[in-house]
Amino acid sequence: MKTPSPSPSVELETYGRFSAWLDAHPHDLDALILDVHGVLLLAKEATPGSRELLARLRTDGLPFLLLTNDGDHSPDEKAATLQACGLEIQAMEIVSCAHGLGTIAKEHECGGALFYVMGNLGTPCYAEAAGFRTTRDQADLPRCRGVIVGEDNYDWEPVINAVVNFFIAHPEALLITPNPDEYYPDGRGGIRLAAGSVARLIQRALATYGRPKAPLFLGKPHGPIFLTAHRCLERLAGKAIDRKRVLMIGDNLNSDVAGASDFGYRTAIVLTGITTPAMLATAELKPDFVCSGL
Repeated sequence: MKTPSPSPSVELETYGRFSAWLDAHPHDLDALILDVHGVLLLAKEATPGSRELLARLRTDGLPFLLLTNDGDHSPDEKAATLQACGLEIQAMEIVSCAHGLGTIAKEHECGGALFYVMGNLGTPCYAEAAGFRTTRDQADLPRCRGVIVGEDNYDWEPVINAVVNFFIAHPEALLITPNPDEYYPDGRGGIRLAAGSVARLIQRALATYGRPKAPLFLGKPHGPIFLTAHRCLERLAGKAIDRKRVLMIGDNLNSDVAGASDFGYRTAIVLTGITTPAMLATAELKPDFVCSGL
């Protein structure tokens, strides 16, 4: 992964609010991508300025999308959550890590193939929407083309053991993981392990056994989610969009900034989420500019 510019020795361009940056650069963008948690939402409440920014983008006709590593909820489910917080977002304006399953189906010619699913993949199921056939019955594993690692609501111990033994017997099978994150907030001040942790546990066990298996990660900071989002932006705009004229606003240096910069987007960090000024001061990874909020 390349190191985004500017270098750590250069003082970052800083704005109080993103709206102030937009006022000063009204013609610099052809599209905008926003992270959800830490940018638009914080502790299940809309962040200050988020409603006003969304209204402004619609008035100005600037295409935008929301990008999330949440593969546990379908776009309809995610939109309903945002609407309950007062954010007028439609399902078609949300791109999830699990949307990359469609790209994987084409690249690996596995559309229509049977895949074993660990946990949740949204309702309706992202995998089925992408053309996969799915099962959660361990007896079906020998007939599967691969495994898709979802989130939550399954008995980890027997499932992980069954999946590890499946890959020992079928080393050519695919291990697809929409969400590469290790964990996510549990809403009570703690964390819950995410699909990325489970996939890496499987990967480590197989490597130790002498059957290396690399997961196919789809979400931020990996390329599939950004490629899917860019294609959606171009459909919304009705034209090709230069990646250099797309801005990603996030709160995470390692996923939002690294992934977007690697894809060729400009990047901004808002300080309403997990990144602090102290973290920015010592980080090797730098966004193009920083805002206190939206």
